[in-house]
Amino acid sequence: MKKIIPAVLTAASVLAVAACTNLKSDKAADAAFVPPTVFDNPIIRYDTQDPTNEVGEIIYTADPAAMVLGDTLYLYTSHDEQAIDVNDYRMYDYRLWTTKDLVKWENKGKVLSHADFEWARSSEVTGNAYAAHVTHKKDASGKSKYYFYVTMEGGQADFGFAIGVAVSDNPEGPFTDPRGMPMIVLADTAQYKDHSWRNIDPAVFIDDDGRAYLYWGNRQLWWVELDSDLVHLKGEKYTLDATGKMISRDMSDVKIHTVDTLPNYEEAPYVSKHNGLYYLVYAAGFPESIGYATSTSATGPWEYRGIIMDPLPGTTTIHPALFDFKGHTFLAYHDANLPGGGSYRRSTAMERVYFNSDGSIQKIVPTAKRKVSDK
Repeated sequence: MKKIIPAVLTAASVLAVAACTNLKSDKAADAAFVPPTVFDNPIIRYDTQDPTNEVGEIIYTADPAAMVLGDTLYLYTSHDEQAIDVNDYRMYDYRLWTTKDLVKWENKGKVLSHADFEWARSSEVTGNAYAAHVTHKKDASGKSKYYFYVTMEGGQADFGFAIGVAVSDNPEGPFTDPRGMPMIVLADTAQYKDHSWRNIDPAVFIDDDGRAYLYWGNRQLWWVELDSDLVHLKGEKYTLDATGKMISRDMSDVKIHTVDTLPNYEEAPYVSKHNGLYYLVYAAGFPESIGYATSTSATGPWEYRGIIMDPLPGTTTIHPALFDFKGHTFLAYHDANLPGGGSYRRSTAMERVYFNSDGSIQKIVPTAKRKVSDK
């Protein structure tokens, strides 16, 4: 049986919303937390239980996305599998790493892959599981749900990348695709840009009023408001099959917005809120540095504030994630500092962030790297 369902915002479903940048942890524990001032980067090195110190097979990770739940940071990364000195990406799954102190990390393994999306293509030439983002929300009954927004090749007749979502009752998964088709495809942004990788790097921010926004884009920044279920776009109408999966969609009432005020915007937007101000960090230029802008609203307008990290040696990309943890602010990003590293074999790193009295961010210089054993 088919049925047409309009996206309807219900008051009950936006209750008890928790965004990754706004979750509160225990105040006493926060006060006792001594934040690192420098990091032993890269923080993820080996595909072992203790990925920083237990020597094993080197794992190349990139595109970090941070989600804070109570006293724990969940750091989700993409996974570089390209051979050394070979060009282009090979990226087929996503990994999860957790910590309670930003020093000792635990490897939770693979939590999602391209094979979990029936619409995603598998390619032996290029990768097809690019940068992702994970966020958290409680429904009206208080039950937590975790939403994994991904960049995948496929989901449309023409070659190109699309944005999809998977959902779980547990931050470690398993995650499943509730839609059966992407959220954003090439046709949705064709009037603005024409390259096939424009719909990449999703990031979701849930504001204090429960409204949620999806940001994404290469060479153009787009944003759209999400429905209260975080699975559909606001105004999206769709047809379901008997199993509840979408078999068609109508975007005529969906408003996709562009942001055209960010100098050298390249990709990797990430929105968070700190001390009452909204921050948008992004990859600027190519090779990429980290630029940022601020606003009094999650929807802008955005005021450009400058560059906080310069391009890094060995890799053309950088991909920032700005987040609060136990009362302090940090930046996750990727470099190429593992043995055999490069633009297609990257490694996750982290830095402390300091604000000036006017809300601007002090320039960040990557901290010293420890020599890593190459088995």
